[in-house]
Amino acid sequence: MSVLGTAAAVLVLLGVLILVHELGHFVFAKMFDVKVIRFSLGFGPRIVGFTWGETEYRLSALPLGGYVRLLGEDPGEPIPPIDRPRALAAKPLWQRYAVVVAGPVFNLLLPLFIYFVHFAGQRTMLPPTIGTVLSDLPAANAGLLPGDRVETVDGKPVRYWEELEHKISVSAGKTLRFGIRRGPDAEERDVTPIEIERTGPLHRKERLGWIGVSPRFHLPEIGVLDPSSPAAVAGLKTFDFNTPVNGVPVATWTEFARAVERAGASPLRLNYVRGGYSAVPFAHIEIEEPGSSVVIPVAVFDTAGRRHYETGILSAESFVFSVEPESPADRIGLRRGDQILSIEGAPLAHWDVLRDQLASHPDKDFRIEWISAAGVHHEASFRQEIRTRLDVNRQEEQRLVFGALNRPAWKTEVPVPITNRFGYAFGHAFKHTGDIISTMVFGFGEILRGRVPLTTLGGPIMIGYAASVAAEQGLDEYLWFMAVISVNLGLLNFLPVPILDGGLLVFFTLELFKRRPPSPRARQIATKAGMIIVVVLTVFALRNDVVRFLLPR
Repeated sequence: MSVLGTAAAVLVLLGVLILVHELGHFVFAKMFDVKVIRFSLGFGPRIVGFTWGETEYRLSALPLGGYVRLLGEDPGEPIPPIDRPRALAAKPLWQRYAVVVAGPVFNLLLPLFIYFVHFAGQRTMLPPTIGTVLSDLPAANAGLLPGDRVETVDGKPVRYWEELEHKISVSAGKTLRFGIRRGPDAEERDVTPIEIERTGPLHRKERLGWIGVSPRFHLPEIGVLDPSSPAAVAGLKTFDFNTPVNGVPVATWTEFARAVERAGASPLRLNYVRGGYSAVPFAHIEIEEPGSSVVIPVAVFDTAGRRHYETGILSAESFVFSVEPESPADRIGLRRGDQILSIEGAPLAHWDVLRDQLASHPDKDFRIEWISAAGVHHEASFRQEIRTRLDVNRQEEQRLVFGALNRPAWKTEVPVPITNRFGYAFGHAFKHTGDIISTMVFGFGEILRGRVPLTTLGGPIMIGYAASVAAEQGLDEYLWFMAVISVNLGLLNFLPVPILDGGLLVFFTLELFKRRPPSPRARQIATKAGMIIVVVLTVFALRNDVVRFLLPR
């Protein structure tokens, strides 16, 4: 973004946040008939302004804040007798609390408005249709299958996948009765979510219920390992996408597997596409080589003498699509086209299981087995690496590195319309605002405990850079960034530091218990101390900004 664009993004951001904050003080001051002397956006010398009624409205030179000047805000200032009833100090304590609290509260209300508008614009959501069922987990043990649609949980209707996911996440260890629709049939299944631990923002540990399902249907992408198998002889290769089977279209791996099973000993005529995969869903495959093959299954007998038919076609779900150079996966010898068979001795049917195990145990030594694309069996141990990188805002972040990835070839059920969109938007606005507040309070606590370094603090340069990045990504990202900074500003102003709103609340609380306000001398000393604290933190944040943005790294 150009310098002019960055400046505009920063000025709009700061202007809106300051206006909202000071408007809170202003509105409640007027409500309680406190005389407002000045309403200023910015500090320092006046640039432009006007007087309307008894209040001067101005734009000042330093756009790093703002203020509302109230009569009697400083108990020691001289006040004409006619105006004394309208001084802040003359108002009941609860009204003074309200006037001061209103500023940061308005900053916490702004995200509610932003999120409400955002979610009110959403029209559809994913239905509660199960696409993937992970083996040996509660859903599979209860007999749930891909394609099942959950209609009720404990007798209460479920319309969206999000609702189903929430009910599961808060019900670890509690048996839930699922009412499902399987084709034309209605059935019930009892499912008991297990408790798992996951890492949330700021490495915060979260415990939640899980049953091992996903709304994603894996596409009919295949893996081929045995060069003598019918599939390999017919010319099929790993990461081919199969479409019709014997002229019958198949859209998911489950449909493909059923079609192959129904064919039995009959030859399979498969249409496939081969090429680069750009996005989900299936329609976005970049076709390099369309073709068709005839696969003639081979009869094999198991140990009990039962006959079944093998094609050599496997699901590509557990196949390695890419390997990061110099990663743990690269060093143990994993390569593109290899199939991971097991982790810690447990068969791996879905890549999600591998991903969850790695995320849940960052310091563990894992043992995996795999078959190479040449058909050779391998076994090795590895430990993930923790690597530090700069995110889009040039903040250092740590990530766990295994280094092997599969290809996310999947689709979901067609989204359904949202009913009661305003109720949905209202509830999600509160939830997202609450999540941000909770995360930031947790982050403040981690900084005080020394678990998060002070180098993560950012100043005006970082805010400006992040605002320009968000603006480049679109209006939604910019507004969401504004919501986060607004919550940050609101919470910071509640800190019990004189010159911040929280400092005034401390003075009012002392007055409540001592039955008299602190002396002017005590307020003056506390205000100077607060000024020193704010200046030190500002200088430290600016130092972090200089290191992060201006020095070579």
